[in-house]
Amino acid sequence: MQAGSVTGAAQLLNVSQPAVSNVLKHMEQQLRFKLFERIGGRLHPTPEATDLLPDVNEIFGRIGTLTRVVQEMRDGRAGRLVVATSPTLVNAFLPRAIALFRKRSPGVRIAIQSLPTPLVIERVARREVDMGIAYAPVSDGGVTAEDLVVTELACVVPKGHALSRRRVVKAEDLVGETVISLGSNTRIGLQIEEECRKAGVSAPDVGIEASSSLAACLMVSEGAGIGLVDRAMQLSGKFDDLAFRPFAPRITLAVNLIFTRDRPRSRAAVMLSGLLRNSVTAPRAKPQPSSSV
Repeated sequence: MQAGSVTGAAQLLNVSQPAVSNVLKHMEQQLRFKLFERIGGRLHPTPEATDLLPDVNEIFGRIGTLTRVVQEMRDGRAGRLVVATSPTLVNAFLPRAIALFRKRSPGVRIAIQSLPTPLVIERVARREVDMGIAYAPVSDGGVTAEDLVVTELACVVPKGHALSRRRVVKAEDLVGETVISLGSNTRIGLQIEEECRKAGVSAPDVGIEASSSLAACLMVSEGAGIGLVDRAMQLSGKFDDLAFRPFAPRITLAVNLIFTRDRPRSRAAVMLSGLLRNSVTAPRAKPQPSSSV
């Protein structure tokens, strides 16, 4: 009906004319009524065919919509992606990767849940989120953990502070200082105490317990004290007023990508994982100074 002839239909479908004739004959046998009548050497649609056409067009329209959705899903341009991660890692690694992801897949809705590491692992294991980003070790049997990056603990002080001139800040250098860091019951807090014990030095006395390295850096910026934070915060580029110095004993912090075990990963999750890996290894472009007119 659209092409006006069997020959035209064959050309549109890129098949032979006999193939179209055979399909049409088979359809009419199944329907038990004619769809076309030959008049004057040409096929003309019957009233029944004309009545069916709107419904047929609607079906093909829905198939076209489904085809587009499938294509968008295949390209990672549609769907929903839920990511759980700790507050520090939200600010250190995710912004750059999410910005790149959004440019490539503007149709994907993204939800970020900022949670303590144990809750991140729990939600991934319970299939409440598509993926997680958390500090190692990850020992839950319901998830698989993949290495993303290894960072280290840093001492962060205001620029101009006496400790900013040190190449390395030692634990004993913090005696008498107000130390801002994560609490002793957090993974980073426990790691600080364990590594200091191994090195035979006293762990710094934390005067202000922060909920994240970001919160610690914000308080250091306000002059509240000296921070012990994940050096990944330096990647955010938001703390030009602070100096990040290596801490001794050296404390490494491994960051993992976490996925539900025995569950297929969505194309969107795979794409974001790749962008995260690239973002933690690729050098960051320095911002260009704005020109004044």
